[in-house]
Amino acid sequence: MRTLNPLQTLTIAAAITILAGCAAGGTSAITQETAPQNGAMLHPVSFDSCPATGPIEYVSDAHNSVIYIYKGPFAGQAPCGQITSGLRTPYELYVQATTHDLYVANYGGSDVAVFHRGHMRPYNNYKDPTGQQTADVAIASDGTVIAINVSQKNGQEDGSLSTWIAGPGGGTFVGNFQLTSNNAAGASVAVDGSGTVYFDDFRCTVKCGELWTVKCPAGVCGTQTQVAGVAFNAAGGMAFDSSGDLLITDAGSPGAGQIFELPNPNPTTFSLGDAPFGMAISQRYHHWFVAYSTNHEAAEYSYPSGALVGTVPCCPTGVAIGVAFDP
Repeated sequence: MRTLNPLQTLTIAAAITILAGCAAGGTSAITQETAPQNGAMLHPVSFDSCPATGPIEYVSDAHNSVIYIYKGPFAGQAPCGQITSGLRTPYELYVQATTHDLYVANYGGSDVAVFHRGHMRPYNNYKDPTGQQTADVAIASDGTVIAINVSQKNGQEDGSLSTWIAGPGGGTFVGNFQLTSNNAAGASVAVDGSGTVYFDDFRCTVKCGELWTVKCPAGVCGTQTQVAGVAFNAAGGMAFDSSGDLLITDAGSPGAGQIFELPNPNPTTFSLGDAPFGMAISQRYHHWFVAYSTNHEAAEYSYPSGALVGTVPCCPTGVAIGVAFDP
């Protein structure tokens, strides 16, 4: 049984990569609120001067518990907003396209916080009563909320999946399902069009990352099956595109964007430099977004070419981990 200490889990994105070592039709009015205190440290103030409609991107800073918001393509611009309320060590992020809601895997809060676009405080929180340290979240086509966890807070359980039937007041908790393989921490999760859940199982052997699948109808997860032949350093994020391809940000050193046409285990790849983490895509433009903990920036690429579109500065004193795109 492995127990990760707070420093290990806070910097898991960087550690993975060191395997070799809002008015309609315009800009919303700026809204501000005082963020809560975390011990003796006062978080930055939340604000939002981002467009009410049109493309925006979110990037999470796990160290400072801030989510930065950017508008338009990445081109060196400063954030147009930042969220601080309701966050405790936010890891990976997910935007539900139909609602434009932002789902935050709140590692430090052991929950999934949900924000309406343009709002500075979460309107819903999904919490596993077994006390899990959440790393990523996805929504199945039947509305089930599925989170993957690094470990249980008390160290009695390694990685697991948590599921809820979506709804107000935290929805209905269905269950916690421990990852099949021993001594494993979960990091990323995605759901394909048929409702099959794909997740990575992070444990360091020759290749740290393993790809697994499971069916979770109405949140009840069944037998977990490893996808044969698929290997990567560690999944820093994963998503399915409209063609059904599985896209994985391989957080190795060097990192790579990997495009799998499963069941073919051999991906098309392109370079993402060192220490990429997070996963978001623009279906319309075939753009791929990642965060960089070591460079303190986030980047946007075209795929499958791997051409760099642009970067934005992020998290100068923090750890950039999650990224999400709202079209």
